Amino acid sequence: MKHYIYLCILVCLWTSPTVAQLDSIQKLEEVIVVDRQISRFSTGQRVQNISSSILQNTPGLLTDVLGQETTIFFKQNGYGMVSSPTFRGTTAQQTAVVWNGFNINSQFNGQTDFNTLLVDGFDELSVRPGGGSIIYGTGAIGGSIHLSNQLRFDGETSAVLSARTGSFSTFQNLLKASTSTDRWSLSLALSRFSSENDYDWPTTNRKNLNGDFEHYNANLSLSRKLGNGHRLTYHGMYFNGDRNFSLLFPSDPRSNYLNEDHRHMLEWEKEFSNLTSVLKMAYFGEDFQYTANINNPNPTGAGAQTAIARYSLFYTYNDFDFNALSEYNYSTADGDNVQADSRTIASFAFLAKHQWKQLTSEVSFRQEYSNVYDSPFLFSTGFNYVFSNYVEAKAKVSKNFRIPTFNDLYWEGSGQTDLQPETSNQLESSLIFSNAKKNHRFSLTGYYNDINNLIRWIPNVNNIWEPENVDEVETYGLEAQLESTFKFGEHLFQLNSLYGYTISENKQTGFQLTYVPKHKLTNGFTYSWNRFSVEIQNQYISEIFTRSNNSEGDILEDYLLWNSGLSYKFPKIQNLKLSFQVRNITDVAYQTIENRPMPGRHFFIQTLINF
Repeated sequence: MKHYIYLCILVCLWTSPTVAQLDSIQKLEEVIVVDRQISRFSTGQRVQNISSSILQNTPGLLTDVLGQETTIFFKQNGYGMVSSPTFRGTTAQQTAVVWNGFNINSQFNGQTDFNTLLVDGFDELSVRPGGGSIIYGTGAIGGSIHLSNQLRFDGETSAVLSARTGSFSTFQNLLKASTSTDRWSLSLALSRFSSENDYDWPTTNRKNLNGDFEHYNANLSLSRKLGNGHRLTYHGMYFNGDRNFSLLFPSDPRSNYLNEDHRHMLEWEKEFSNLTSVLKMAYFGEDFQYTANINNPNPTGAGAQTAIARYSLFYTYNDFDFNALSEYNYSTADGDNVQADSRTIASFAFLAKHQWKQLTSEVSFRQEYSNVYDSPFLFSTGFNYVFSNYVEAKAKVSKNFRIPTFNDLYWEGSGQTDLQPETSNQLESSLIFSNAKKNHRFSLTGYYNDINNLIRWIPNVNNIWEPENVDEVETYGLEAQLESTFKFGEHLFQLNSLYGYTISENKQTGFQLTYVPKHKLTNGFTYSWNRFSVEIQNQYISEIFTRSNNSEGDILEDYLLWNSGLSYKFPKIQNLKLSFQVRNITDVAYQTIENRPMPGRHFFIQTLINF
């Protein structure tokens, strides 16, 4: 905590005198694009961008933002506990989380806990439904979540200070600062989020016990232009989490989970007239320690390290865009329950896009080689066609995959080194309607996904749980989104509605997969006038099966949540914004995982100052 405070003070002292020094520098409006592939090679797919203002104004964790702004459903073992996504009916391991172009899912279980990602430290958040394994590798089957940090060379210095407090002794603080010249750019974000998390369980006389948590997060980005088209860029991210796990029953032992993640990326870019060369080196470390009973501590833990080298070559010729990339990945892990081992992966991919009048077409391929499994040949092809200023169509066919994790391969007494990767054959198409000014937009997407060799942990003849390639699953559904903006003088009205219909069935039994709601509907309405704004949100989740046989007696009931918020920018206190938010207004009792109640009505107050 002391180190955190010292860093905040140093950044404030350092950035203050810099403002005056940069006033005379010409504004160049140049922004570094770190994840070039998502902007250049997403033909046939709809990419949803979530603005930085939404990230600042949504309390807490990445789960809160994505739960309201997308069709993704999240399973949570109580608020702030483990959070796992269900994206288009797939498993948590089949959603890729991409940080500045790199897949950061855990080497141990192949997924990301979305309640360990604080939204404050990122400048951009993008969601790309559907397959993306050609570029982002393993796990990009249901879709991918993209977290990015921006760097500008506009000669400006800015800072944001934010403090939020709320129910259950919840506190959140953020310091975010950036500065630049025409050759240097620096961005820094420090945040802390903690809560006693002792909320009442609605409709019961019980409280959420042993659910307190405290998270620290730091993001640092730095870039330097070296001349002659060369640029060197560093991105770093550090997370430290201390979290207890909520008790199912008051008599249960109190457990604790500590985890520390650090990620580093160095990029060297060289630009020619129509050619861009990009070399990236990355290092990721993840360590955790679990204590089953804090009153009788006997912790177990593990650690993993990953080193990645990636070389990309981008070439533009007339109406064609090409991207050739190669990557080498070396990972090693060791722990109390995971035998020490390592694996290497080499991959090669080629992407090509062509623009011809109203038609944009794209084709791409990827082949991977590993020392521990056989990887399939991957392909994708996509099309965009603009019929007019009002109608656009998209379509994509792709094959994607997920590799076995370290737990699958090397868990002591259970790991199976002969597992095959999961594979997925996908088809999706979209129709997008908009008016000439693009302030009203409606999209409709249909998709089908056939998944083979799904890895599941099942008991063997000796009743020991082992991973096997056993299941075949098909998912299909519809997604609809309506975005509208109306402006009358100083009055601004904004509406964002999303609906997802999802079928995810075991092909052998015909049953819906567990914890996959068939219907999800979210609505957000914002009214702004001068310095005042009000927001109303709701979210409907249909009933959920908790047993693989879809037993009618084991269903989580559907629920409808309402949230609201008010904010005001003070005219006499420059750039001070005060916000008040109420979540779960109607105090609904609901669960996203069986016997893990979520909080009832609760409040947040936030102050935010921009310098």
